[in-house]
Amino acid sequence: MADRKPLYYMGDSAQNSRSRNRICPTGWAATNGDASALVDAADALNCDEFAFASSYNSGGMSSTEGGMNSALLPGGTTPTGAACIGTYAKKHGTLVHLFSLNGTDPTFTEVCGRSAISGMHNQESMGNHFATFMRDMRIMDKDVLAGHPDE
Repeated sequence: MADRKPLYYMGDSAQNSRSRNRICPTGWAATNGDASALVDAADALNCDEFAFASSYNSGGMSSTEGGMNSALLPGGTTPTGAACIGTYAKKHGTLVHLFSLNGTDPTFTEVCGRSAISGMHNQESMGNHFATFMRDMRIMDKDVLAGHPDE
């Protein structure tokens, strides 16, 4: 079952970039986002993807590259964010909510998700915690980042 796969760390920075760019191509967040979600004038819309580009679970990583969940459109061979659940953040009062793009509802058979959100929320939410975690826990390529308790 795809939903019971643990996340496996993928340490190849070039593959990480390829996976991220397939799911979140340049300009996608600006085209699909809502500026009301921005924190301030210095903030910019950003694409946030799941599963992480730095995992073998990334929808942007093809099976020939070792990926476990390639995001393919019917008949496609190259992973694409168009096969992911797509959302955007929009502010309502003091709260920020996620909405489906173009009014489409997810089928929940998608292997990935991407959302146009605040760059500050995306880039600064973890701060340096992930890098510190990776170093302190000595995480190496193909190590499990998160798993199901029964696995």
